[in-house]
Amino acid sequence: MASFDRVVLIFNPNSTGDAEAKAHDLAKELSARAPELLVELVATQHAGHARDLARDAAANGRPLVISVSGDGGYNEVVDGAMRAGNDKATCAVLAAGNANDHRRTTREQPLADAIVSGKVSRIDLLQLTVDGTSRYAHSYNGLGLTPVVALELEKGGKVSLREPVPTVRALARFRRFDVRQPARPGAG
Repeated sequence: MASFDRVVLIFNPNSTGDAEAKAHDLAKELSARAPELLVELVATQHAGHARDLARDAAANGRPLVISVSGDGGYNEVVDGAMRAGNDKATCAVLAAGNANDHRRTTREQPLADAIVSGKVSRIDLLQLTVDGTSRYAHSYNGLGLTPVVALELEKGGKVSLREPVPTVRALARFRRFDVRQPARPGAG
């Protein structure tokens, strides 16, 4: 039995990392190397949309949901896939962002090779629950300045020469807050 029944490539058509072209290139390579494998290309329409698209894509079957993005887009895809509740869904990232920390540190082989071979490596995920709502992340859950700056960058567009402006703007508006973990029963 094949590892995946389909591949869903989720990308931001306005990415500064040329995510759309990278998604199309991977789809073309997969159709040549694994013609029996259904490959879908799905464009996001706004920040946070990848989460909804990934949840829908991961809801049934054995999909491989790929975020063609940087770490932020991949975080949305992982969170969306986990919300689907399908333990047969798999996620991956095709680096197309500014930092691409996750892909750089976990890469074992070219993504197309891993897909064709069906090779899957499992990683631990983070889960943060606040007021009964959980979010999942592949490497970090941003609290504080990181997500505030990320939202400002999304509003202004990610262009390296302009990135300091929204960063400084977000920093000026940032207010300190405390994160507290409730004591575990029986902990001293």
